[in-house]
Amino acid sequence: MRVLLSTYGSRGDVEPLVGLAVRLRELGAEVRVCAPPDEDFAERLAGIGVSVVGVGQSARALTTAAPPPSGTNLPQRAAGLIASQFEVIPPVAEGCDLMVATGAMPAIAGARSVAEKLGIGCVSVIFQQLTLPSPQRPPLAYPGRPFPPEVTDNRALWELDARSIDALFGEALNTSRASIGLAPVVNVRDYAFGDRPWLATDPVLDPWLETPELDVVQTGAWVLPDERPLPAELVAFLEAGAPPVYVGFGSMAVRGGEEAARVAVEAVRAQGRRVLLGRGWAELGLIDDRDDCFAVGEVNHQQLFGRVAAVVHHGGAGTTTTAAGAGAPQVVVPQLADQPYWAARVAGLGIGAAHDGPTPTFESLSAALGEALTPATAARAKEVALTIRTDGTAVAAELLLDTAPAAPTAGATDAAPLSREQISAIAHADHPIKSPLADESVGRLLESGLPRGDERVLDLGCGTAEWLLRALATRPHLHAEGVDVSEVSLTSARRAADELEVGDRLLLHQQEAAAFTSSQPFDLVISVGAAHAFGGLLPTLAAAREHLAPGGRVLIGESFWDRAPSPEAVEMFGELADLATTVDSVVAAGWTPVQGHVSTRAELDAYEWACWGSLAAWALDHPDDPAAAQVLETATAARSDWLRVYRDSFGFVCLVLRRTS
Repeated sequence: MRVLLSTYGSRGDVEPLVGLAVRLRELGAEVRVCAPPDEDFAERLAGIGVSVVGVGQSARALTTAAPPPSGTNLPQRAAGLIASQFEVIPPVAEGCDLMVATGAMPAIAGARSVAEKLGIGCVSVIFQQLTLPSPQRPPLAYPGRPFPPEVTDNRALWELDARSIDALFGEALNTSRASIGLAPVVNVRDYAFGDRPWLATDPVLDPWLETPELDVVQTGAWVLPDERPLPAELVAFLEAGAPPVYVGFGSMAVRGGEEAARVAVEAVRAQGRRVLLGRGWAELGLIDDRDDCFAVGEVNHQQLFGRVAAVVHHGGAGTTTTAAGAGAPQVVVPQLADQPYWAARVAGLGIGAAHDGPTPTFESLSAALGEALTPATAARAKEVALTIRTDGTAVAAELLLDTAPAAPTAGATDAAPLSREQISAIAHADHPIKSPLADESVGRLLESGLPRGDERVLDLGCGTAEWLLRALATRPHLHAEGVDVSEVSLTSARRAADELEVGDRLLLHQQEAAAFTSSQPFDLVISVGAAHAFGGLLPTLAAAREHLAPGGRVLIGESFWDRAPSPEAVEMFGELADLATTVDSVVAAGWTPVQGHVSTRAELDAYEWACWGSLAAWALDHPDDPAAAQVLETATAARSDWLRVYRDSFGFVCLVLRRTS
C-alpha cells in the first residue's frame, strides 16, 4: 500500500508524521510526505529515510512574518496555500491508495479535495480537539473574527464558527476545486474533518468526551521513540551539576526573544537552579558567560526531558506530551491557539503550572516555577507519566492499513460493505456485555470475583471493556487493565471510561491477548467469550494462570452443548463438550469452581433477540444508508440460524475459579 502524509503547519504538525511514517513502513507500506519546505523538516524526515515534497512557503518564515495572522490577511494566505496544494500534491499522490491530511484547516480541506479528485481514501487527523465541534465547549475564535459577546450557547457558537471558516477559506477552496472540476463545498469545516476524524492525542492529557454528532477515533499521540544520543557538550553540562530547568518555545516566534531569555534565566536562577535554553524559532540565547547556563538547538527531547528539573515551554501538543511522558514538571507559557488549553490541562492534572498570558515577567515566571518545582508536583508528574500511552503510532498505522476509508466527496457516495467489527458494534448496542447474561448475573459474578473491592483486574480479550467498566464504576479503589486487538473497541472503552470518570484507573493495551505480559500480577483475570484467542478453554486458563496473584481468581465464560447438537450446529460452533464434561476438565486442570452461573433460557433468548433485533432496527432506521440491505440480510440470516440450528442445544456457563493447590 502507498500512503501519502500531507500537512502544513509548525514542527508540531510535522513531527507526528515522522512517527507514523516509520510505523507504516515497518508494516510494509510505501510512504510519501508533503509538508512545508523548511530545511529542518526535510532533515528530520531524511533521518528516517523519507523524502519530503515542499508545499507552500516556509512555515518558519510565515510564523515569524509581520504582520501576524489577521482577518484581513488570513484569506490571502489560505488561498496561496490551497493553490499550492492543488499544484503540488496531485503528482505526489498519483498511485497512492490512501492519504492522511492534517495541519491547518485550509490545508486539510485542500488535501482532501485532491484526494477526492483522484479517488483516494482520506483520513483527517487533528493534534488537538479544540477545532472539533462539541456542545461541551466553545470554539476558538479566528484572528479578527471574535464571536458576539451576547452569544454564549456552545452550539450556536459552533454554527458561527462554521460560517467564519467559510468566510475565511470557502472562496479560495471552491475556486481551486472548480479549476479541477469539483463541486463547491458548502461547509468547509465539516468537509475538512469528514465523517470520522482522528484525534491523535493522549487520552489522559486530552480526554475526548463523546459527541453524538461526530464519530471521533482517538488513537493516542503519535510519538516515535527517539534513539538519537544527546550531544557530548550537553551531556557534560547535565552531569556537571543538579538537573537544570529547560526553557524553550519550539517553533513559536516569541516576540522579544532576547528579553524572554533574560527573564527566563533570571527567574530560574532565583529558584537556585541551573538553566538550559532551547534556541528554537524564538532564537533564545545566553545572556552572559556564567557556567550555570547552556543553550542547545535541535536535540532529543525524550531523553533530555527525563534529565531536567522542569520544562518551561509554549504549550504545543507535542512538547506537552513529551514532557508528560518523561515525568518532567512543566510551566506552560501559552502563546496562541490551542496552547492555553494545554496549559490548563497541565495545571488540572497537577503536573505543572499554567502561566497567565504569553509574556512572562520575572515575578510571574518565578511564581509559576515555584509551583512546578515542588516535591508534590514532581511526584505527580512521575505518576502521570506511567499512564501516558506510547502506542499511538502503532495503533494509527495498523488502523490505517486495516480500515482504509473511501475517497471523500462533497456529497453522498456509495459505501463499502460494513466490516464484521462494525456489524458487531450495531448488534451489541443494546447488550454491551456481549454474552448471554442479565445485568444481575454479571453483578453477582463480579461480586464473587472481587470480594474486597480494591483488587487489580485484567480482562484478556476485553472488547469494549464492559466487564471492567462495571467493576470500576462501583469500586472506587479498583484498578483494571484490558487487552484487545481492536482499536475501535478500545477507543469506545476509553470514551465510556471518561464518561464514568474512571479513566485514570483503567489501562488498555491493543495487542493479541495471548502475547500480553505484565510485570505485576492480578487478583482477578477475566476472559469471557475469548477462548478462541488462546485456542480453547484450557489454554485460556493456562494463560490466565501466568497473570494471577497468589490466591487470585479467574472468571471465565465458555459455551457448551446443553442438548445433542445438529450437524449444522457443530459446523457453526465446533466440537463443544456438555456442561459436566466442561467443568470436569477445568477441575482436572487444577482449578476449583467457587461460583458459577449457567445462562438461563430467558438470558439466552434475550441476548439473541437483542443482537439480531438491533441489527434489523438499524437497517430499518437507516433506509437510505448503502449498508442497510447488508445489515438487514445479516440480521435475518442470523436470527434464522439461531431459531432453526442452535437454540435448543446451545448453552453458556461462567465460572469463578481458584487454583486447587
